[in-house]
Amino acid sequence: MKPQISAPKLRPEVQEVSRGVAGAAALAALGVVAGIVSAIAVDPLFAIIEVEWALFGDLVRNFIVQPGFGLVAVGYVWSRDDYNPLDRIQVPSFEGVAWIGLGIIGYDLAVRAMTAILPLLGVSHGAQSGHSGTTTTWRAFLNHPEIVIPGLLVMFVIMAPMEELLYRGVVHDALEPALGSLGRVLVGGLLFGGMHIFLSRGLLSFLFTSIFGVLVAAGYERTENLTVPIMAHAGYWLIFSPL
Repeated sequence: MKPQISAPKLRPEVQEVSRGVAGAAALAALGVVAGIVSAIAVDPLFAIIEVEWALFGDLVRNFIVQPGFGLVAVGYVWSRDDYNPLDRIQVPSFEGVAWIGLGIIGYDLAVRAMTAILPLLGVSHGAQSGHSGTTTTWRAFLNHPEIVIPGLLVMFVIMAPMEELLYRGVVHDALEPALGSLGRVLVGGLLFGGMHIFLSRGLLSFLFTSIFGVLVAAGYERTENLTVPIMAHAGYWLIFSPL
């Protein structure tokens, strides 16, 4: 009778890292699924808004996946008795304000640099840079002050918090027991970018949004304040995104 050879077991620390990353990846994937369902569900409603109020409708049509993100985040918080990411929404410190600025400006500079480099590498970036379109959101607000208040509420109070509650407050939290600070920032940023492969424009969108994910994850990791990535996210939409 031949002796049985048992499969090698992973060390406990490797198992913990694997479970943490797998759990975070599952939550990020669930966000993708929820985002797709959300797009299908809310797009007709936003189309009605666009008919009744064209410019405001143009704005909200940019945010069809975020309600799905919010539902996943709420479900995660409901399942956890010991963690509520809303406790981490605080008035930012001076350092937090600096991280908000770094997230907005740093990402834009990185996008511009990558947009210039990619053609040299033989890669066509098309409209991936995020600077396509003719009118940025803040200019549209300036020209149409009637949508300023509802537009700011949509971006800063509803949509950016939904997205950041999931990808920083939930996915980042799932990585905390398994990875150190640098690992959480890098893996969390890559998972955020990975979501855009399916919900945005493919691999190049993954590259650009992973950069943003790392920047805002670093700000959140440093400050432990969800207001920082929320403001950076909505701030970028306001300052640089076309409407």
